[in-house]
This record gives sequence, C-alpha cells and structure tokens, in this order.
Amino acid sequence: MALGAGVWAAWNGWLRTRRFVPLDMAVTERQSPNLHADLRLNFDGLYLIELENHGINPSEAQPAMIDAEWNVQQGGKEIARGSSRDRHSPATEQRDRVRVIGEFRGEAGREYELTVNFAAGTPLDQLKPVLRVAVSGLARENLQAASVLVFSTMFICELFGLILVGIGISGKRGAA
Repeated sequence: MALGAGVWAAWNGWLRTRRFVPLDMAVTERQSPNLHADLRLNFDGLYLIELENHGINPSEAQPAMIDAEWNVQQGGKEIARGSSRDRHSPATEQRDRVRVIGEFRGEAGREYELTVNFAAGTPLDQLKPVLRVAVSGLARENLQAASVLVFSTMFICELFGLILVGIGISGKRGAA
C-alpha cells in the first residue's frame, strides 16, 4: 500500500514543479518594437507563443492588428522563427481573445531567448496584449493520459495491499 501512495505522491510532486507557462507578461508600446525574454524550460514539448488581447472587444479586433515577427534562440543559435501572419496550432485555451503567433519545440533544462518584433503601427497600448509562452494543449492531454496510468498503478498497488491485509487478518482468525 505504501508503494501505491509513494507512486502517487512522486507523480504529483513532479507535476507541481513543472512550469507549463514559462512566460506571462504584459506588453506596452514602450517595450516595442523589440521585446526580449529569457526562458528556462523544465518540460519537453511544443511551446506556443501567444498574445492575449485585453483591450479591444474580440469582435472589433482584426488579425492584422497584431503584426509581429519572432525568433527563438538557444545558445546563440536560432532554432525557430516566424510571423504572426503564419498559420499556427490552436491556442492552449480556447478563448477568442488569444492568438497564437508562433510555436517551437522546447527541451527541459535548456535556456532560450525569445525576441518579438512588433511592426510599426501595431496598437499595443490599445490592445493591451499579454505575451505568453505556454506548453501546447496536446502535451497537456498527454500528461492527463499519463496521470490516468499513474492512478491505475496506485489503485492496483492499494488493492493488492488491501487483499494482503485481508488475508493476514483472516489467517489470524483461522488460527485462533
């Protein structure tokens, strides 16, 4: 029974140390046109570069309002680049205020540098965007599937332990 509890505790402890959103920062026109952010990842997976509009009603915001080029470097070497005009994966949260402007594969234990260059005329103060780098929804779904497997392992260990305790108790009653 202790093994089952230990497996569950270790899994939950590991999950609590994961940073699924290594960057979450407000963007202002003072920071543009070039925004730099250092990222230290502790989870392998696909990371999405998202902008969430906090200023304009989503029905009024047009995709062209956010025009940005971005690149990600690791150790001074460019590993990914793109534009807000490119097609990307869906946002980590399905909200109409979130727009994915890029994505890259990240590895745990590595440091990355993200640079976002906003085009002149991008109304950042009007949009009040939040720049977020987050693990994609697919990676989170994989973690949920792994959690089910860990829970099943814990349940089997607990059940086996209870059976052994039951056999021990019934053995003592039979001996008396």
